[in-house]
Amino acid sequence: MNLLRGILPIILSLASVSWAAGEGVIPSLDTHDPAALQEATRVLEEEIKLAARPQTYVLIDLEAKAMLIKSRGVELHHMSIESWSASHLSQFATLYRLRERPPVNRRKNDPVAGAEQAPISLADMPTTFTLRFSPPFTILVLSSTDGDPWQWAAQRGRALWHTVKSWGITLWTRGKPPSSPSLCITVSLDHAQSLAWIVTDTMPFLIRRPTTP
Repeated sequence: MNLLRGILPIILSLASVSWAAGEGVIPSLDTHDPAALQEATRVLEEEIKLAARPQTYVLIDLEAKAMLIKSRGVELHHMSIESWSASHLSQFATLYRLRERPPVNRRKNDPVAGAEQAPISLADMPTTFTLRFSPPFTILVLSSTDGDPWQWAAQRGRALWHTVKSWGITLWTRGKPPSSPSLCITVSLDHAQSLAWIVTDTMPFLIRRPTTP
């Protein structure tokens, strides 16, 4: 353990140079931007800690607009982020753990089918849901509507309610904005359901912040 602690700074130094040189490792990395390099190094340091244990974690790369499901540093699943918005972006520099997975749209039991009930599948996963973390942090996941007006209305209503709650807290605190950071992301319907299927209680989430407006 002491040896690992001793060589960790060297690993981080060499790895950060490698990440800066290879666009395939850290997409959209501007090697001439000190802030971008600092953010990439921070994410790398956190990911090395996560990859040291046999666990699955999520890396949300806002710069590359991608969400990566990873284990031991290996990418298992890639999800594109169509759009995103955030509050208190500067506070995203920490590791978050999911409090609980989103609720499942469980099917009603069919009395005619008897004991032969179909198991829960990916199709039963929600397409719009909220993830809450510790320390306090919220991710609102929306799925693209693909021209469906009813789904669009439901999505906008959910996003509007999320905004209204933030305004309510601001008014309740007499103008002081809520301190808890939040993120709203829009992904494809399939990716939204895949994320709901994959995540588990206490799963780590790491976020790479953009360094350009």
